[in-house]
Amino acid sequence: MKQMLHDCGRLLGDRRTRWVLGGLAVSVVGDGAARVAILLRVHAEGGGSSALAVVLVLFALPMVLLAGVAGALADRPDPRPVVLGAVALQLVAAVVLALTGGLAWTGGAAFVLQTGFALANSAWMVALPRLVAEEDVGTLVSLHHGLMALAAPTGAALGGLLVQHVGAATPFVLDAASFVVLMGAGLALLPVRESAASSAPSGILRTVLPLDGLAALRRHSLLTLLAAAVLPFIIAVESVNAIEVYLVRDVLGGSSGFFGFSEGMAGVGVAIGALLASAARTTTARARTVLWAIPAMSLVVVAEGLAPGTSVYLVLVVSIGLLLGGLNAVVMTLVVTETGARTRGRVVAFVGGAARSCGMIALAVGGLLGTLLDPRTSFVAVGMVGLAIGVVALWAARGRVPVARPQPTTPVAGTAAVGSRPTT
Repeated sequence: MKQMLHDCGRLLGDRRTRWVLGGLAVSVVGDGAARVAILLRVHAEGGGSSALAVVLVLFALPMVLLAGVAGALADRPDPRPVVLGAVALQLVAAVVLALTGGLAWTGGAAFVLQTGFALANSAWMVALPRLVAEEDVGTLVSLHHGLMALAAPTGAALGGLLVQHVGAATPFVLDAASFVVLMGAGLALLPVRESAASSAPSGILRTVLPLDGLAALRRHSLLTLLAAAVLPFIIAVESVNAIEVYLVRDVLGGSSGFFGFSEGMAGVGVAIGALLASAARTTTARARTVLWAIPAMSLVVVAEGLAPGTSVYLVLVVSIGLLLGGLNAVVMTLVVTETGARTRGRVVAFVGGAARSCGMIALAVGGLLGTLLDPRTSFVAVGMVGLAIGVVALWAARGRVPVARPQPTTPVAGTAAVGSRPTT
């Protein structure tokens, strides 16, 4: 723990790194506030659950539809035009949300807002490692995930307070202001100086469908194995998101306040888990962390379904957050460090789009489970499926996890080849 705090403090001591991470955190606070304000607006205008479902789908679709395009843009040598253009698009969407109302305008602006996020997200993840030396990439990714995990619930809570006490448009004004800060952070990013880092152009079909990202991922056997385990695991474990409120309220007898508190504590667990993930400093340690986190999380999900009361459930929720935060950070670190610089953006975008697609499928699976099984049985069933996925992954990984080797010390910033990134 002491070494982790020392490493995080050292990275934050660099002004450029501090400015970029700070800008991203401020933006996530603004996005969290805007998301809550959008949901409250849909509710206030009487859209009903069907309208709310449509808005949630509009939030998720850009990450799925634009994975290929975002990956191609992220692999450009200079990330600044991409992130600045995408952030400008988000700024416009936030202003529209602040000035307009109605379900049509709200849904359309939300889609545009998430389109900007989808286009820029992979570019940010590819550009971040250039700020530090290669041995610090894992710590930087973990620090980034930890800060974002804290910023998101902070923004959500702030959004609710602003709507209640200031005005319905205020969270969108805050979001717009956060994008101005993010533009400044985008200017601090470093381009790749060597032209070798740029990849050859691909056909339109391979770009739109992220086939290049899939092909690049499949060339790395370990990442392919881990993705084959993590993606179906997302479908399984995230399906309980549609059921957990019924477990807490109807089975365990928790109040609405307790449910909100448990969600907040889960977010704290995610942030701490992401920071602790920086302790895995080699490919071997990171791969083993992913492989063992899947069955561990599955067992905790089973335990949630069997929880005798709210106190035990709260402990289990925090445990899930710790494991999930660590898993997300380690997976993205592996994606960033183990893929070649020429295709890294495409792989990051493909993994992000695939994870978001699995999250959408999980919501449908959770809704089906909720109609067929009671909450306790649903949690136990989901946990057992996840455990089966984890056991199969551990069996398939025999002999495929590399032997631990010393971390290289070559600086990442400005290099052409780095290495041989994150859900909800």
